[in-house]
Amino acid sequence: SIVGLCYFGPVSHYWYDMIFKILPGTSIYSTLQKAAMGQIFFGPSFTCIFFASALVQSKQFSIQNWMNKIRSDLPSAWLAGCGFWPLVDLVSYGFISPQYIPLFINIMSLVWNIYLSLVANKQQLLKKEKN
Repeated sequence: SIVGLCYFGPVSHYWYDMIFKILPGTSIYSTLQKAAMGQIFFGPSFTCIFFASALVQSKQFSIQNWMNKIRSDLPSAWLAGCGFWPLVDLVSYGFISPQYIPLFINIMSLVWNIYLSLVANKQQLLKKEKN
């Protein structure tokens, strides 16, 4: 998708470069710190951009709709991410060579994006079920 090409790809490249410079170790403590930083900074920003792109694709984007989507769906998506991404981070930071982490993360992101697509489009799915 365009979000992956124009946003996730470049941003994740710089994110992982930065995170390994700030926290270069591979200890469990360093891994947990990296996972926490991802949950606090990277995850929420990516999810907000994802919601914006979903609204654009459905021709419903406005700043008000975007803010409403963030208020209504970001907390639950973030909590779900807290159950998914720390496990992914433990595997990636603990067992995968840094040069292959972006590839592994992209594969895991495919799974995560399916979930986010369901969250982003749940109103449309509910409308279809009613009809």
